[in-house]
Amino acid sequence: MQFYPVRKLISLGVLLISCMYTKSACAQLLNVDSIQSVIETTKNDAIKTDAMQAYAGYLITQKLQDEKAISLLNESMKLAEKNNYFFAIANAYNIFTDFYFFKSDWAKSIASAQTAIKAAANIKDANRNKKILYQANVNIAENYAYNGDFTESLDYRLKAISIIESTEDNFIEKGEVYVGAMNDFRHLKQYSKAEQYVKKAEPIFDKMDVETKFNFMYEYYQDLLFFSKIDEATALLKKYDEALDVYPLSNQAKIDFTSLSKKLHGQFEMSYTKNYKQALYYFKGYLDLSIEGKDKAHIGIALNKMANAYDSLHDYPNAIATFKAAYDTAMIASSYDYAFKNANEAAMIYQKMGDYKEAMYYNTLAAALKDTLDHEEKLKELNFLEARYEASQKEKQIANLTVTNTQKELEVIKRNRLLLVAGIGVAALLLVMGLFYRNVKTKQVIGMKEQKIKEAHIKFLEGQQQVISLQSMLNGQETERTRIAKDLHDGLGGLFSTIKMYFSTLQHEQPLLKINSLFGKSYKLIDTASEEVRRIAHNMMPEVLMKLGLVQAVQDICHNINAGKLLQVKLLPYGMEKRMNISTEIMLYRIIQELLNNIIKHAQATEAIVQFNRNAERLTITVEDNGRGFNMQEADDKKHAGLETIKSRITYLNGNISIDSQKEIGTTVMMEFLIHEAG
Repeated sequence: MQFYPVRKLISLGVLLISCMYTKSACAQLLNVDSIQSVIETTKNDAIKTDAMQAYAGYLITQKLQDEKAISLLNESMKLAEKNNYFFAIANAYNIFTDFYFFKSDWAKSIASAQTAIKAAANIKDANRNKKILYQANVNIAENYAYNGDFTESLDYRLKAISIIESTEDNFIEKGEVYVGAMNDFRHLKQYSKAEQYVKKAEPIFDKMDVETKFNFMYEYYQDLLFFSKIDEATALLKKYDEALDVYPLSNQAKIDFTSLSKKLHGQFEMSYTKNYKQALYYFKGYLDLSIEGKDKAHIGIALNKMANAYDSLHDYPNAIATFKAAYDTAMIASSYDYAFKNANEAAMIYQKMGDYKEAMYYNTLAAALKDTLDHEEKLKELNFLEARYEASQKEKQIANLTVTNTQKELEVIKRNRLLLVAGIGVAALLLVMGLFYRNVKTKQVIGMKEQKIKEAHIKFLEGQQQVISLQSMLNGQETERTRIAKDLHDGLGGLFSTIKMYFSTLQHEQPLLKINSLFGKSYKLIDTASEEVRRIAHNMMPEVLMKLGLVQAVQDICHNINAGKLLQVKLLPYGMEKRMNISTEIMLYRIIQELLNNIIKHAQATEAIVQFNRNAERLTITVEDNGRGFNMQEADDKKHAGLETIKSRITYLNGNISIDSQKEIGTTVMMEFLIHEAG
């Protein structure tokens, strides 16, 4: 058995804590044999907890040994809770974020990071508190970035930057988050903003860990190309290649970064030098390294790029063969959207070759894949209908329970009446006149109560009928919105895409069209019309609402309004980590959408706030603005259609609404609901 002196244990603890925040560096620093020995031998619970968590993180991110990692994490949390080691409790949730991320369970990954943020409130040490908050915000940003939501990713990335810049040193973390911000801004086509973070990252380049250095060079290279700084971009790519031989890298990292270099070289030759043979050479290298690294996604991308290079060389047989290989790779991986793309491109090549039979065959494959993709959308709609059915069943149960309770009340009243009559009969022997008077009064009271109960029951049934009618109307509206949005996106949107494809083909086959101004303007108008159709379809039934939920959909509305700069809307979601059933989320989304539209149209406001407060099954939503306000009495007299629509949707959800508006001060709309979890 091996024992560690106290000083050595303290030193090892510092190293382990460092590994918890810099995953790539930890992979190189972590000595597996030493850390296992610490876990088995140390009597220091804090050191043991840190060791188990560092080892668990290593197993998740480097070895993908989930079962062993989760066992270590759970054991470390028990030990941390026993000792009130709040830092380790919060850190465990950050590691769970990685675990769920690699499992593609984005909701749980984000929820784990948000739990880490809440747990950080118990950490008294300021530096450790900031470390947890920094990593949790970075983890949430990575979830959104991986799923293509770079706006939301940037929001959390900037929070992480404000945290890490309030501390000294921490150059590895700063490099990591600066590079992440560069990536977000680049995907949002905000290249000048990306360049600002290039300037922040350059002075600390030598202090970054190796993998962050490569990521920085990759992002900086893309930025230079956008500003047409070709010579500087070429020099940086050369520096990137030289670094592959200089910096210490694991075998897998060496394969990954070398593969990326081949891809960048190939794209440069395709786009700038037009040396398609050289581009093909690099893309083949990219494919070989992707195969060696067993990276299925990059294998498919490399094949697609090779096929496009063959196409540019007019080597149509090889282009066809490679597109087919890319198609087969996508089908094996069940990546139907990517298979659809390759089938379409293969059809176009066959059309160029004049082989219309094969072109038709691959068009048919593409159409079948489109049907498959549509089928997946149908499954989502079925899930939505199932959720609606479950909600209606719950409402029916509540209605039945109310009727049963009413019947029991009637039975109790009747029983009490019989007892009262019996008492009156016994008491009549003593005082006939007095009891007769009391008996008459009692019968009157009972009759009035029965009448009120019957009236209440009738009103209840009428209310149920109104709710059912309202449900049918609103459900019909949402169904029609979904149908129109789908028709716009799949029908008119697909038609515009086809027209754009034909224009691109004409431009390729007739080079003189590139200098024809009318042709260029026509192409831009088609592109603008296509974007407008997509925007309208998105507004009618936003995809983000179905995929990521109410909070993200409302955040998108806020971002779109803020982009106009006339009105700034801030979203404050509290307790909204868990989703509600989809029918409830759609209704709430429409209510908030209508309220914000009213602010834009009528309030002349410069600022607005949308706030969610959820506690168990109670949800409060507040929408405030600093606009010109309105007279409540006049609004009630005029019966505005927009306000009536909002009230009808609130009635649909069995909610309450209160409006407070003062002229030249603003308006506050508060709504309360009893909601249920997503089913």
